[in-house]
Amino acid sequence: MIQITMVRLEPFLFKIYPLLREKVPWIPLLTNSPTPVERLINLEKYLNLDQGQIYIKRDDKNHNIYGGNKLRKFEFIFANALKRKKKKAIVTYGGIGTHHGLASVIICSNYDPPIHCDLFLYKQPLTKQVQQSLLLFKYFGARMHLGKNDISTFVKAFFFWIFHRKYDFILPGGTPMFGRGTPLGTVGFIEAILELKEQIDNRVIPEPDIIVVAGGTTGTAAGLTAGCKLLGLKTKIFCVAVYKDFLANASNLIRNANKALKYLHKADNSFPETKVSEDDFEMIKGYIGSGYGFRTLKGQEAIEIVFNLEGKEKGFYLDTTYTGKAMAAMFDFLREEDYKSKIVLFWNTYNSNDLDKYLNDINFDYKKLPKKFHEFFEEASFEIH
Repeated sequence: MIQITMVRLEPFLFKIYPLLREKVPWIPLLTNSPTPVERLINLEKYLNLDQGQIYIKRDDKNHNIYGGNKLRKFEFIFANALKRKKKKAIVTYGGIGTHHGLASVIICSNYDPPIHCDLFLYKQPLTKQVQQSLLLFKYFGARMHLGKNDISTFVKAFFFWIFHRKYDFILPGGTPMFGRGTPLGTVGFIEAILELKEQIDNRVIPEPDIIVVAGGTTGTAAGLTAGCKLLGLKTKIFCVAVYKDFLANASNLIRNANKALKYLHKADNSFPETKVSEDDFEMIKGYIGSGYGFRTLKGQEAIEIVFNLEGKEKGFYLDTTYTGKAMAAMFDFLREEDYKSKIVLFWNTYNSNDLDKYLNDINFDYKKLPKKFHEFFEEASFEIH
């Protein structure tokens, strides 16, 4: 078991709406909260902004082992999973490089005894990060199952769950799909906006005009949008779609946001009746490239520029699947005259902690993986689209 030091006593949600303490499941997982907000002055100069400012929300460091957006969701989702029927195992699914899957198995490994975690994985374009994720799944104790594509793998995971009812089934990203599933992951990012509001009140950052975030299953963007609407902020969420249209779309974001808001109002009727509409966010398309997980030239360029100007000094990274594409979109709209005076916050949803020490422990040995996964190392080829 890997020891994780918990530092947060309770969410802002419970401080503001005390009745939620008894109704909303929550466990402390973040080990660095509130996460820092830092100004990216070198990037502002590079983009020739007039009066505009760029900040980054460092959720990449919200946990001492594996940062990123999943941990905020898991504070509520895992609390619910552990409470319901006393389940001590989870099943989830995603691509072979899934950040959601890696965060899941890391949290499961922390319990004593560890919670069983079965990952159902489908093929996605290979990168070095994907290979590292596969090795880390094994290191942290996941039981790995390989499927053919996202739909068939979901079916395999679902039927596994049907026959293993002691498991809790967590949807990818911790986000409802087609209206089905818990809104608790989205609640995690309503909570994140309450954290940001305190930083605004303490003058850590001016109130942003725009928050830029990558959107896959849209749960993160939905929570951010719902939180801004709840607090009456002027901030508009720019959700950059990095997954297929059937999930990364405006209707799904609205549905997820309103489901979470309705859940909180039902738990405490003093919680305001608030609804999100299309006017509260922008869904930005055109940056996914050839498909989910494929690297793009624009995304790769944005990753390198940001790392050289800011990340190398400040210790953060972007990835090719989510945050690099979101940054590429931000570059494009900040080059337009209408946006050069805006205050923009980039929400970094990707882990920046060094994981090499765990990989070194297993000597980067892919042969310890189930045999079906060896092909991702023996026949590896990396492409940019």
